[in-house]
Amino acid sequence: MGDEALTFSDLRKIQKTEKRQDKLSELEDNFLLRVSEYIERKEGVDNREYKNAKRVFEKIIGLRQEKIVKNAKISVKSDVKSSKLNLLPREQEFFRDIKERFKEYSASIDEVIEGDSDKVETPDIEEESEIEMEENEETDDDIDVTETSTEEGYEKVEIISEVPEFMGTDLESYGPFEEGEKAELPEENADILVNRGNAEKVES
Repeated sequence: MGDEALTFSDLRKIQKTEKRQDKLSELEDNFLLRVSEYIERKEGVDNREYKNAKRVFEKIIGLRQEKIVKNAKISVKSDVKSSKLNLLPREQEFFRDIKERFKEYSASIDEVIEGDSDKVETPDIEEESEIEMEENEETDDDIDVTETSTEEGYEKVEIISEVPEFMGTDLESYGPFEEGEKAELPEENADILVNRGNAEKVES
């Protein structure tokens, strides 16, 4: 990507790569800054792309977080070096923190196994208040709605025959899509795939 301005197509490609492979994809150190600048450019100018870009970015970060936690756990036993994991600068700190927590937990379990009851302590855990629990439930509900609802002007389709990458009527690239995959596309692009017999619309 170099110094070129980030696009929605770039984010989608990164998301697909991150989802497809087990290891963290290699990103430029200034990736987060470039995403921030891109989203800032779209805010108030193209509301649909702004919302979709934020959603795709959050999914990228979520996928990377899962991989970081997995690698942090493995590194407790195998001493995996963070420099080999394609971590962003901010992710390096997250990795170290998670790894340290896993080490502490493993040490506490070892004490239980060794029967050293003097060192086994029960940590003080504050119970969540009813208000906090209600807030968390509301947040989860909001997330579910976001994940299952279709953006205005978009259609959900199920791919029934393989579709290579193509340029849509909005001049953005989409795909490639495999048979059985579900996708959310701008209505015009979704209609094209349906009319060609490549996809079927999915009822919301």
